[in-house]
Amino acid sequence: MNSETFNEILKDVEQMSDLKSEDIPALDLYMDQIMTLFDIHLADNKRYDDDKLLTKTMINNYSKEGLLKPIKGKKYSKDHILQMLLIYSLKNTISIQEIKKVLQPYHDQTEKIEPIYNEFLNTKKELSHYVTSSMQKFIEEKNLDLNNPDQLTMLLLFICALSNQYKMLAEKILDTFYPDEKE
Repeated sequence: MNSETFNEILKDVEQMSDLKSEDIPALDLYMDQIMTLFDIHLADNKRYDDDKLLTKTMINNYSKEGLLKPIKGKKYSKDHILQMLLIYSLKNTISIQEIKKVLQPYHDQTEKIEPIYNEFLNTKKELSHYVTSSMQKFIEEKNLDLNNPDQLTMLLLFICALSNQYKMLAEKILDTFYPDEKE
Protein backbone atom coordinates (compact mmCIF):
# COMPACT_ATOMS: atom_id res chain seq x y z
CA MET A 1 0.00 0.00 0.00
CA ASN A 2 1.39 3.39 -0.84
CA SER A 3 1.13 6.55 1.25
CA GLU A 4 -1.45 8.05 -1.08
CA THR A 5 -3.79 5.08 -0.58
CA PHE A 6 -3.28 5.22 3.19
CA ASN A 7 -4.00 8.96 3.25
CA GLU A 8 -7.25 8.26 1.36
CA ILE A 9 -8.17 5.68 4.03
CA LEU A 10 -7.41 8.21 6.77
CA LYS A 11 -9.51 10.83 4.98
CA ASP A 12 -12.43 8.40 4.54
CA VAL A 13 -12.35 7.43 8.22
CA GLU A 14 -12.08 11.05 9.35
CA GLN A 15 -15.02 12.08 7.19
CA MET A 16 -17.38 9.25 8.13
CA SER A 17 -20.87 10.61 8.39
CA ASP A 18 -22.88 11.20 11.51
CA LEU A 19 -26.59 11.45 12.04
CA LYS A 20 -27.04 15.00 13.29
CA SER A 21 -29.85 15.77 15.69
CA GLU A 22 -31.36 18.24 13.22
CA ASP A 23 -31.66 15.37 10.71
CA ILE A 24 -33.93 13.46 13.07
CA PRO A 25 -37.60 14.20 12.41
CA ALA A 26 -39.52 15.87 15.22
CA LEU A 27 -42.35 13.38 14.78
CA ASP A 28 -42.27 9.91 16.22
CA LEU A 29 -41.08 7.08 13.98
CA TYR A 30 -41.75 3.38 13.68
CA MET A 31 -38.88 0.93 14.10
CA ASP A 32 -38.46 0.37 10.33
CA GLN A 33 -38.25 4.13 9.78
CA ILE A 34 -35.50 4.43 12.40
CA MET A 35 -33.47 1.65 10.76
CA THR A 36 -33.87 3.41 7.39
CA LEU A 37 -32.76 6.71 8.97
CA PHE A 38 -29.61 5.01 10.31
CA ASP A 39 -28.95 3.29 6.97
CA ILE A 40 -29.28 6.52 5.00
CA HIS A 41 -27.22 8.78 7.26
CA LEU A 42 -24.61 6.30 8.51
CA ALA A 43 -24.12 4.09 5.44
CA ASP A 44 -20.41 4.89 5.17
CA ASN A 45 -19.91 3.63 8.75
CA LYS A 46 -20.39 0.06 7.53
CA ARG A 47 -17.36 -2.09 6.91
CA TYR A 48 -19.27 -4.26 4.43
CA ASP A 49 -22.33 -3.25 2.41
CA ASP A 50 -24.52 -5.96 3.93
CA ASP A 51 -23.64 -5.01 7.55
CA LYS A 52 -26.56 -3.87 9.68
CA LEU A 53 -26.13 -0.71 11.73
CA LEU A 54 -29.33 -1.26 13.67
CA THR A 55 -31.82 -4.11 13.71
CA LYS A 56 -35.22 -4.72 15.26
CA THR A 57 -33.56 -7.20 17.62
CA MET A 58 -31.05 -4.57 18.76
CA ILE A 59 -33.79 -2.02 19.41
CA ASN A 60 -35.88 -4.59 21.30
CA ASN A 61 -32.84 -5.63 23.37
CA TYR A 62 -32.03 -2.00 24.20
CA SER A 63 -35.62 -1.58 25.38
CA LYS A 64 -35.59 -4.80 27.42
CA GLU A 65 -32.28 -3.83 29.06
CA GLY A 66 -33.73 -0.47 30.08
CA LEU A 67 -31.33 1.51 27.89
CA LEU A 68 -34.23 3.31 26.24
CA LYS A 69 -36.97 5.09 28.08
CA PRO A 70 -40.29 3.28 27.64
CA ILE A 71 -41.99 3.82 24.30
CA LYS A 72 -45.56 4.88 23.79
CA GLY A 73 -47.34 2.61 21.35
CA LYS A 74 -45.05 1.44 18.59
CA LYS A 75 -43.41 4.76 17.82
CA TYR A 76 -40.09 6.15 18.98
CA SER A 77 -39.44 9.82 19.72
CA LYS A 78 -36.42 11.90 18.81
CA ASP A 79 -35.12 11.29 22.36
CA HIS A 80 -35.28 7.53 21.74
CA ILE A 81 -33.33 7.93 18.52
CA LEU A 82 -30.70 10.06 20.26
CA GLN A 83 -30.41 7.38 22.94
CA MET A 84 -29.91 4.77 20.18
CA LEU A 85 -27.21 6.92 18.60
CA LEU A 86 -25.34 7.17 21.89
CA ILE A 87 -25.61 3.40 22.32
CA TYR A 88 -24.36 2.95 18.76
CA SER A 89 -21.36 5.15 19.56
CA LEU A 90 -20.47 3.17 22.69
CA LYS A 91 -21.36 -0.44 21.89
CA ASN A 92 -18.20 -1.40 20.01
CA THR A 93 -16.05 -0.47 22.99
CA ILE A 94 -18.04 -1.15 26.14
CA SER A 95 -20.68 -3.69 27.15
CA ILE A 96 -24.42 -3.12 27.19
CA GLN A 97 -24.38 -3.21 31.02
CA GLU A 98 -21.65 -0.55 31.08
CA ILE A 99 -23.59 1.57 28.58
CA LYS A 100 -26.60 1.27 30.87
CA LYS A 101 -24.55 2.64 33.79
CA VAL A 102 -23.32 5.57 31.70
CA LEU A 103 -26.71 6.48 30.25
CA GLN A 104 -28.84 5.76 33.35
CA PRO A 105 -28.72 9.37 34.63
CA TYR A 106 -30.32 10.50 31.34
CA HIS A 107 -33.07 7.89 31.33
CA ASP A 108 -35.57 10.27 32.92
CA GLN A 109 -33.82 13.49 31.88
CA THR A 110 -33.81 12.99 28.14
CA GLU A 111 -33.80 16.75 27.53
CA LYS A 112 -30.09 16.61 28.37
CA ILE A 113 -29.32 14.05 25.67
CA GLU A 114 -29.56 16.31 22.62
CA PRO A 115 -27.04 18.94 23.88
CA ILE A 116 -24.65 16.16 24.94
CA TYR A 117 -25.02 14.41 21.60
CA ASN A 118 -24.47 17.64 19.64
CA GLU A 119 -21.36 18.54 21.63
CA PHE A 120 -20.10 14.97 21.18
CA LEU A 121 -20.44 15.23 17.38
CA ASN A 122 -18.71 18.62 17.23
CA THR A 123 -15.80 17.50 19.38
CA LYS A 124 -15.59 14.13 17.62
CA LYS A 125 -14.93 15.89 14.30
CA GLU A 126 -12.06 17.85 15.86
CA LEU A 127 -10.65 14.73 17.48
CA SER A 128 -10.91 12.76 14.24
CA HIS A 129 -8.90 15.42 12.46
CA TYR A 130 -6.32 15.36 15.24
CA VAL A 131 -5.99 11.56 14.98
CA THR A 132 -5.56 11.74 11.20
CA SER A 133 -2.92 14.47 11.45
CA SER A 134 -1.11 12.63 14.25
CA MET A 135 -1.06 9.40 12.24
CA GLN A 136 0.37 11.16 9.18
CA LYS A 137 2.99 12.88 11.33
CA PHE A 138 3.90 9.57 13.02
CA ILE A 139 4.42 7.86 9.65
CA GLU A 140 6.62 10.73 8.50
CA GLU A 141 8.67 10.85 11.72
CA LYS A 142 9.21 7.08 11.73
CA ASN A 143 9.88 7.21 7.99
CA LEU A 144 7.58 4.25 7.46
CA ASP A 145 7.41 2.85 3.95
CA LEU A 146 3.86 1.58 3.53
CA ASN A 147 4.90 -0.32 0.40
CA ASN A 148 7.00 -2.50 2.68
CA PRO A 149 4.76 -5.32 4.03
CA ASP A 150 6.74 -5.54 7.28
CA GLN A 151 6.37 -1.84 7.99
CA LEU A 152 2.71 -1.93 7.03
CA THR A 153 2.23 -4.78 9.52
CA MET A 154 4.00 -2.72 12.18
CA LEU A 155 1.69 0.22 11.44
CA LEU A 156 -1.32 -2.03 11.85
CA LEU A 157 0.12 -3.28 15.16
CA PHE A 158 0.61 0.33 16.33
CA ILE A 159 -2.96 1.24 15.40
CA CYS A 160 -4.34 -1.82 17.21
CA ALA A 161 -2.19 -1.02 20.26
CA LEU A 162 -3.67 2.50 20.31
CA SER A 163 -7.15 1.06 20.00
CA ASN A 164 -6.47 -1.22 22.96
CA GLN A 165 -5.04 1.66 24.96
CA TYR A 166 -8.15 3.78 24.32
CA LYS A 167 -10.38 0.84 25.28
CA MET A 168 -8.44 0.35 28.52
CA LEU A 169 -8.75 4.08 29.22
CA ALA A 170 -12.52 3.84 28.74
CA GLU A 171 -12.63 0.83 31.09
CA LYS A 172 -10.61 2.68 33.77
CA ILE A 173 -12.98 5.67 33.51
CA LEU A 174 -15.95 3.31 33.84
CA ASP A 175 -14.44 1.54 36.85
CA THR A 176 -13.55 4.83 38.56
CA PHE A 177 -16.55 7.04 37.81
CA TYR A 178 -19.32 4.49 37.20
CA PRO A 179 -18.70 1.86 39.89
CA ASP A 180 -20.96 -1.16 40.32
CA GLU A 181 -23.80 -0.55 42.76
CA LYS A 182 -22.56 -3.49 44.89
CA GLU A 183 -19.45 -1.59 45.93
